[in-house]
Amino acid sequence: MENEELPEKIKALLEGLSEAEGIFDEPFPDDDSLWDYPWIIWHHYPHIFDPLHKPLGEGQEINIIPPRYGECGKCTDTLLVFVEPSYWILQGDESHPEMRLKKRIESAINFINRCGNARYIVFWSSIWEFRMWKKYEKQFSGNVVILKPWRLRHIILK
Repeated sequence: MENEELPEKIKALLEGLSEAEGIFDEPFPDDDSLWDYPWIIWHHYPHIFDPLHKPLGEGQEINIIPPRYGECGKCTDTLLVFVEPSYWILQGDESHPEMRLKKRIESAINFINRCGNARYIVFWSSIWEFRMWKKYEKQFSGNVVILKPWRLRHIILK
């Protein structure tokens, strides 16, 4: 699939992600500002994805992984998988970037298996491991998989 063939919903989502990156990067000019007041606000509330819903429009629902950033429930044709920057994660195995990425990819596979209508999978990630992706790539057959690296243009993986 080429960029021109992407539906307007996905193009709007990618634009919303780029806008949100600018919003997140303003209070976090470097990764040392872990305990700053704005970080606490952004980290604890699911409203951080509000900039994404505005360009999508009414009735254009998406699923978000991990679910703490979105609503659980309906199976939609679009899944946004957020692989947070390392400074957002405080403890546990998710503090290791490769483990966090692996968990997010496996969660996306579980979503696809549970929701047969999933068509577009967007990985919004500050880290990416292409060797790991190759291990899981076949699990995403029949889906359009897009990688949106932080502050970079999106890449259609599959």
